[in-house]
Amino acid sequence: MAELTPQEFLDVCLKPDKESDHICWDCVHLKPVIEDSSFPPADIIGWCKKIHFPHYWCVADFNVVKKCYAFESKKKK
Repeated sequence: MAELTPQEFLDVCLKPDKESDHICWDCVHLKPVIEDSSFPPADIIGWCKKIHFPHYWCVADFNVVKKCYAFESKKKK
């Protein structure tokens, strides 16, 4: 069995409520809305843990973001 990084482990255990092709979806700083969570509005896919810290920045699926200074890919090259 392959060993998981802490980020990969969280991705497996905490199922996100929805999937998206938003640029933030592939960023290590995104904290996704967890499945069966009743708090966030329908268009929110998660929060950015880096921008505007300590207050998370809401990430809506309809926002068009092409580039972000805080973006760090989850996938190792």
